Amino acid sequence: MRRVAYRKAAVKVALLYPSTYRVARSPAVYHMLYFKLQDEGFYVERFTADKGPHGVEDGTPLAHLDYIVATVHYELDYVNLVKMLIDAGTPSRAADRRRPKLVVGGPPVAANPEPLAEFADAAAVGELEPLWGHLVQYLATGDEAEGLYYPARGPHPVEVKYAKHVEPDYRRMPEPEAAFSLAVELARGCPYSCLFCMESYVTKPYRPRDWHVVLDEAERLRSKYGVRPSIVALTANAHPGFKELLAEAARRGLRLSLPSVRAELLDEEAVELLAAVGQRTLTIAPETSERLRRALGKEITDEDVLRVAKKAGELGMRLKLYLMVGLTCERPADLEEVTSLMKEVRKVAGAISLSVNPFIPKPQTPLQYSPMAPLAHLKEEMEQLRRAHQGEFSAYDPALGAIQAAISLGGRETSRHIEAAAAS
Repeated sequence: MRRVAYRKAAVKVALLYPSTYRVARSPAVYHMLYFKLQDEGFYVERFTADKGPHGVEDGTPLAHLDYIVATVHYELDYVNLVKMLIDAGTPSRAADRRRPKLVVGGPPVAANPEPLAEFADAAAVGELEPLWGHLVQYLATGDEAEGLYYPARGPHPVEVKYAKHVEPDYRRMPEPEAAFSLAVELARGCPYSCLFCMESYVTKPYRPRDWHVVLDEAERLRSKYGVRPSIVALTANAHPGFKELLAEAARRGLRLSLPSVRAELLDEEAVELLAAVGQRTLTIAPETSERLRRALGKEITDEDVLRVAKKAGELGMRLKLYLMVGLTCERPADLEEVTSLMKEVRKVAGAISLSVNPFIPKPQTPLQYSPMAPLAHLKEEMEQLRRAHQGEFSAYDPALGAIQAAISLGGRETSRHIEAAAAS
């Protein structure tokens, strides 16, 4: 598609991702918005946090555009978003800013738009497809089209919109700096309801796509762009055609990349098929002890973890495990059980990689009102796991987790803290 040229009469839209240019390349929705907005006749220029207040394509100042459409996937990026407004020389608060008007969207916004309410003129609460017509009408006319959330009206109920049929747009924008990843959507939503997982609650119901269509899309994109496709879903191997997709991909010689999978759904054949499509690292998320897993809605046994680890080791695959500390009702015995399980996993899988996160309460989940554990306690538990582990280890800073929780669960009062951080 030929890019819509800058015209004085055209409505000018900044497509903003409040993180680095490298990170902005990954979300399919960012690419989708870039093309779909131009399909509607809007002039579109991209902006990212590391590029400053000037557009990637033409260097247009952010303050000179009519609208900013910002997609956000991480609460701490709210600070980057507000900082970009400040650096552009435009008032950060919507009440003080005539232009550009700011529209925000993304999973954390769908879960709770209020932390950005003082900055945003409108919010897209839900998925892009059913909200598209409302967004286009708002950008074209400036009128408050029903279907979006307008913070100036005050806090009010809003219906989260979901797409009945998922038909992604796989056009990809030019990449002047480096090759991009190709994420092909296998399913939207998740059939499980782990008590801590915000995204599974804000993307329900579960909508698996036809695996034949997904595989054909992946092959077409690989042929067009020469990049290995990534098959994405919250729980990829919950798809009823998961093994059939892998088997056919292997038959075609198509190498794929897949995210974390659920261990209890993996049999030996599935692990072998993952290896056959070129998956070098197998990622599973046992999170915690078997007792707490059951309480959280994760029916994964230690036997499941060991079975998958053993098979991955036999196939020469690297194993990465996600763990969580500081969960509600956690006892010292739970951490001891996790440490023992990791030792058993190393015996059958060899070197493993651990990624440890603190429990962070999130809105729209059953555990949203559960408090975080004290930071000192979280750091001690992480250190205990690090000492017991022999191999690659990473841990998310509990202090950042506490800030993330405060923002994601906050109301409009959160804005002054976001603004202060952005201005510092």
